[in-house]
Amino acid sequence: MTVTSETVAQRFEIQHEGRSYIDLATAGGQLGMKAYWLKGYKTFRLRSQWTNIDVGKAKRILYLNDLPIYIGFPTLESSGRLYMAKADYQHVLQSILTPQTFAGKPGLRRIVIDAGHGGKDVGAKNDAYRLYEKTLTLDVARRLQSLLLRAGYEVVMTRDSDVYIPLERRPQIANRENGDLFISIHFNAAASSTAEGFETFALTPQYQASSKYSKPGRGDSTRYDGNEQDPWNALLGYHIQRSLVQGVGGPDRGLKRARFLVIKHLECPGVLVELGFVSNPGTAHKLRTTAFRQTLAQSLYDGIVRYGKRLQRIP
Repeated sequence: MTVTSETVAQRFEIQHEGRSYIDLATAGGQLGMKAYWLKGYKTFRLRSQWTNIDVGKAKRILYLNDLPIYIGFPTLESSGRLYMAKADYQHVLQSILTPQTFAGKPGLRRIVIDAGHGGKDVGAKNDAYRLYEKTLTLDVARRLQSLLLRAGYEVVMTRDSDVYIPLERRPQIANRENGDLFISIHFNAAASSTAEGFETFALTPQYQASSKYSKPGRGDSTRYDGNEQDPWNALLGYHIQRSLVQGVGGPDRGLKRARFLVIKHLECPGVLVELGFVSNPGTAHKLRTTAFRQTLAQSLYDGIVRYGKRLQRIP
């Protein structure tokens, strides 16, 4: 059979449930990556000198250099080829690997640090260890502020004391102060004391389900102000999560998507980070030490710097 350009185009992009999917092998080739199935034919790999991407069939998670990244739609296998939703290719792989694809590169001069909770809103807590999320977030925020100021950045704090700030006011502060980056600092708690690890959330793109849901719902068609920053949210989230895991260790809970109120209405790139479970005894023990909280702040700082360096490499 003669292979025409139309045939190739049809192979590269297919339709499924009203959605466009692109062939990962072809897309990977455009990124200079080799594509192949791993032994067992369950995991598909894209590989270059510096980058490994592994993704399974019918999965909503991929691993970029071992870092878990949640995508909007399950991958699709057809005739021995693996396809990814075109929206996920754009919102994840292009945003992280080839951000120069997108217009409107942001600056990075004024950073807004949002210490979660405060005042009457205690947040997560571990009474046995006398740990309260509102105290921990402010402590790490101040340490991050110090590192950033020392490096010459401008810093805005949504709160610098134990006061209650409504959720909707936090992005308003960032927008009013013309922030270039917003980072909201939080800690987790769970009913099970075994839950542990770090995770970073970027705003869910329009028409997609957030990571905790299996498929899009009626409200997911809404486009928020923060979606204007989708490529940069993903790029920032990747570098923050990567630096956290490299600086602090695991478990790596990955880069996820959510429509949290503090990031929906931002006019600059932003993420929300969960820096561990206060309900986990091992984590709680470490969180009581200033050295560990300093390491958390340093890891966030490193992620911001790496994100900034990546922006600088964009023409």
